[in-house]
Amino acid sequence: MKARKISFFYLTGLFFVLIEIAFNIYGKSICTTEGCKVVESFVRGGNINLLILGLVLFSFLFFISLYKFSAAFSKIIEYIHSGVLIIALSVEGYLLGFQSFVLKEFCIFCLVVFGILFLSSIYRVFEKRYEIALAFAGFSSIFLITYLVNPGISQIPPNTLVYSKNCPHCEEIIQFCKTNSININTIEAKDISGTLKSLKIESVPILFSDEGDTKKIIIGKERIKEHLLNKSLSNNKNQQGICPIFETKTCQ
Repeated sequence: MKARKISFFYLTGLFFVLIEIAFNIYGKSICTTEGCKVVESFVRGGNINLLILGLVLFSFLFFISLYKFSAAFSKIIEYIHSGVLIIALSVEGYLLGFQSFVLKEFCIFCLVVFGILFLSSIYRVFEKRYEIALAFAGFSSIFLITYLVNPGISQIPPNTLVYSKNCPHCEEIIQFCKTNSININTIEAKDISGTLKSLKIESVPILFSDEGDTKKIIIGKERIKEHLLNKSLSNNKNQQGICPIFETKTCQ
């Protein structure tokens, strides 16, 4: 049967998910890239939820592709077969769109699952199941909509002041930094609005301070000034009142 050929794709996906579940039990993963870790951190309830869904998906597809149904049910089963692939590939459109346009990090495990579902859908076309075109349409539509509408989570450089052009307090801090020779990065709030909303921050100025292993978010003009001044004095303290051991003549 032709269905037995496509079963190979589903069996591959099933084993792939089972192996990842086994790895997860021991606190490991097939995917060791940073992208996999970032994607996993966004999954509600942990990575295991996606793995269980994947296990159910490939088990179901493998069963209906192998089992020989009666003539009365075979046509309905074929539509169900295509329908499941349409839903699965549409979901992959969101997952890949989220990774591409929001996280800008990729999960190798997710890409492999997408590849299996994509090849399975292509095979269905060769089986003359043309309704599967809806799977490609669904994938493309959802993938593109995540580009047009996304939270815009952005990476913020260390020691960055978030400001707004119509904020006098922001301008005061920028001038304060210039007067006191304090080096600081600046970024306009509208450019990282998605990040600020995800952090539930609704006002400026904001200082994102990076102090080694410690990350600080400081909000408010006076608090930012105090932090910058203390940090500047702390840095200068290591440069004042100290004479080089082997170059004493340079010490004034």
